[in-house]
Amino acid sequence: MLKGQREIPPITPETTMRNARRWLNIIRYGESGTVIQPQDDCEYRTLEIVNNPKILKSVLGPYYKKYLLKYLPIDQKDLDKTIRDSLIEICTERKIATEGVLSELKNEEILNEIAKKGYDVGFFISHIKSLLTKNDIQPLIDLELLIRTSKNFSVVVFSELDITHDKYNFLADKCSFFYDHIIKYPLYDASDSKQFIAHYNHKWKFSLPEKIIQEIVDACGGYLWLIHQAQRNLRDNPEMTVTEAFNHELMQRKLDVIWNKFTKTEQNIIRKTVLGNLNGKDFVTHEYQYLKSIQIIEEDRNQIRLGIPLLSTVIEHENRLNNFKIRENNLFIGNIDITMKLSPKERAFMLLLLSFKKRVMSRDTVAKTIWGKDWEEKYSDWAIDRLAHRMRRKLKTLGIDEKLLKTVKKKGFIFG
Repeated sequence: MLKGQREIPPITPETTMRNARRWLNIIRYGESGTVIQPQDDCEYRTLEIVNNPKILKSVLGPYYKKYLLKYLPIDQKDLDKTIRDSLIEICTERKIATEGVLSELKNEEILNEIAKKGYDVGFFISHIKSLLTKNDIQPLIDLELLIRTSKNFSVVVFSELDITHDKYNFLADKCSFFYDHIIKYPLYDASDSKQFIAHYNHKWKFSLPEKIIQEIVDACGGYLWLIHQAQRNLRDNPEMTVTEAFNHELMQRKLDVIWNKFTKTEQNIIRKTVLGNLNGKDFVTHEYQYLKSIQIIEEDRNQIRLGIPLLSTVIEHENRLNNFKIRENNLFIGNIDITMKLSPKERAFMLLLLSFKKRVMSRDTVAKTIWGKDWEEKYSDWAIDRLAHRMRRKLKTLGIDEKLLKTVKKKGFIFG
């Protein structure tokens, strides 16, 4: 950055302060709670708050330094150990006690030592999906006990799962800290989305016309992960159009990841929204109300639409894929039999792809199917790649998007 230039933050200061007040007040009053969000971008949002003394002083008051705040992404890690390691780390950083002394203590004892020094602890925990979807929730029950028995320990959890759904009622009894506060965090608005684009344009010394910026914001609907990919595609490919940036393979992969975050029922509501066939029963479901609260679905006057318009491409892609049928070992696109338009090898390859729909199919599986018992003698990567190339060309001549057939590096192929 040039001398005198100011760093442009990734989201607007107004949004950052609004988040800070809501989240830090939970810590300030010694409570806990959950932020439910459709996108997992809490890392830099949280760090921007806990590392900013001006914000901390504004919300927590002049004695803000008594709050020991830390961001903890859990992922697949051991929850109890992660908390323990973090407690020891903040103690040694603040010179509350030495690691040698703390290593002999339990978590509740470490918190007691911290309390004796006049400090309160506030942890922001993310990536908890793996814990919530496991049958064993004992680590969460242990965390509940630690929170309830420690007077100076608060936790704010970030969840991509809607824990207010009835199927998570078991958590309310055993892990009530999740429910002390519930904040449903929606998608970003246009001002934050444009700020995010400005942040990376500044960082990359890159620029985009206002018209293209608006197209990205409109299509991505405040989902920063998608905005970032569109912006990167255009940065790396100067000749690329915005439409091509949206249809790029990496963008489509991200859309698939987002789609798979939703439950089957939520997906069905989104699908019906795109196809325009929602009915009265849908509007009163928990899923519809939840999707509306996080702005995945938007109601504007009498119009109902997706908050992320690009997500409709997943449904369109799904419909194209489902248009392929196998009937009595023959291949159909809709009601049109295309069996005789394919060579024997192409037909065998296509039947195999459809049986592995949306799953990776190994090259060995292809070779065994195409060449039979002597496949090891006849097999070659070149031959399989040529077969895939011919299959894509044939799909294109049939009016089908050849991108449905993807090569997975060093693994095989996936159709879908």
